[in-house]
Amino acid sequence: MIELTTQDIRLAGRLLPVPFCLAGRSGTGRCRITIEKVLRILPGKRLVARATAEDGVNILIKLYLGRSAKRYALREVRGTTLIHNASIPTPRLLWQGETDTNTGNLLAFEFLEDAVSLQTDWQHTMSRSDHLEILREAMSMLAQMHARGVIQRDIHLGNFLRAGNQLYMIDGGHVEPHRNGPLSSGDSIANLAEFFAQFFPRYDSLIPLVFPEYLKARSRQARESELARLDSALSRCREVRKRGYLRKTLRDCTQFECETTFRRFLVCVRDSLNRDMMELLDHPDYWMDRGEALKRGGSATIVRVQLGHHDLVVKRYNLKGPLHRLKRALGPSRARRSWVNAWRMEFLGIPSVKPIAMIEEKLGPFRGRAYFVSEYVAGRDALATIKTSHQPDDQMAAISSLLQDLSDSRISHGDMKATNFMMSATGPVIMDLDAMREHRDAISFRRAFRRDLKRFMENWRDRPELANQFRGLLADLDA
Repeated sequence: MIELTTQDIRLAGRLLPVPFCLAGRSGTGRCRITIEKVLRILPGKRLVARATAEDGVNILIKLYLGRSAKRYALREVRGTTLIHNASIPTPRLLWQGETDTNTGNLLAFEFLEDAVSLQTDWQHTMSRSDHLEILREAMSMLAQMHARGVIQRDIHLGNFLRAGNQLYMIDGGHVEPHRNGPLSSGDSIANLAEFFAQFFPRYDSLIPLVFPEYLKARSRQARESELARLDSALSRCREVRKRGYLRKTLRDCTQFECETTFRRFLVCVRDSLNRDMMELLDHPDYWMDRGEALKRGGSATIVRVQLGHHDLVVKRYNLKGPLHRLKRALGPSRARRSWVNAWRMEFLGIPSVKPIAMIEEKLGPFRGRAYFVSEYVAGRDALATIKTSHQPDDQMAAISSLLQDLSDSRISHGDMKATNFMMSATGPVIMDLDAMREHRDAISFRRAFRRDLKRFMENWRDRPELANQFRGLLADLDA
């Protein structure tokens, strides 16, 4: 079996040839472990993997690389010790050491067989009662940590592991001691806000049902003021997370590959960046000429493209003349707006087109044509679906629910035609996102959203019975 050094691991980036061997030293002497499966990787900095020790026992290995390797390894050890001392179940730290070349720090943990994170449980259940039970489990553990003066700064469901009937807390690298023992009310609420900010806003209705149980576990009385403070902290925390998330969509990181040159700006979902995708991104017009035209207009051309086993839609934003080119040269392209808005919808859990890539042609700082690549959504638009359906109640209710989600997030669409909603197998999906806008000011939002609703209702002018039914469903939003 191939044996890699830390230098080999750095050079391989994300393309590690597993399985491979890694030589190191622990407190008992030299050791040789076999890396079986990479679980997480931050190229050049950190590797988390399932491994096999020389005695055949499965272990979890954390390998830290780079100049800060020792500091991060020590932080992980301290955090793990804090969790253990707070009597919170956590995988045992078996040994710590270094790689054979002294260029990496190794930590070996107990490997929890058949462990499943609460995040995985959450994603695989649609039941409100199951979601409540998952949150109650998390609240119980957080209450215990907070009571013992321990804070998990990277607090999300992925850091709760269930193995058998036991729940564990992992990721000691982000665990800190509270400066004054048990967390105060304000510090507790701040940490809980960080936790609840990980969820889509539609789950906020569960918070009043589980927060009192956290307070009870902390021997505190549930008050309206406490819930209001949590709600306010949650709004601030979610806004900070959203801004960071959207900034990440335009730079090179774990999720996205980004390329900036004098002639173009390109960003693509890293998991989608295979050989065929690279050819499409290098020659989008070539692929569009050979695809199925969905729309050929002056301002935009939309084509369905078959790329291997994937159906994609490429939307090219055209420039109609010199004045139009000049107007678009310095501002963000409509493809960029569509890209960012699609990820905004992803962050908020509102169904829209799934973004794959975005290209801006440019000459230095001046932008030209732009392309937005997304997954193809199979189905018919809402206008055709509802008008031809004998029983459109479910479709109409689903669209009304989606509009409610937009309203709750203060988002206006800008061109709310019924044809901009595609009725997929899983429900309505929002299309055409380049005019979408998120409003900070309630007054500007209400003005824009009323225009959206007015545009939407114009679709049903020739069908008074549908118009009346939509008016009833959208009455609260219109008010």
